[in-house]
Amino acid sequence: METKQISLEEIYQKLLEINANIKKFKKIEQYLEDLEFAKRTEEAWKEIDEGKYTEYSSPDEFLKTLKK
Repeated sequence: METKQISLEEIYQKLLEINANIKKFKKIEQYLEDLEFAKRTEEAWKEIDEGKYTEYSSPDEFLKTLKK
């Protein structure tokens, strides 16, 4: 097996790429969380419109339902 020696500059550049990819992943992860929250909000409003819940006793109760 042949080994290849790389420079510190190449290692540094690869680490920068990895760091950039991690930042992109974190943004994607946040978008997914936002989409999930939006989906649950939509489902909750649909249930309210269908009359399953005529009212919540407080805004906190409504938010607790969304966060399940």
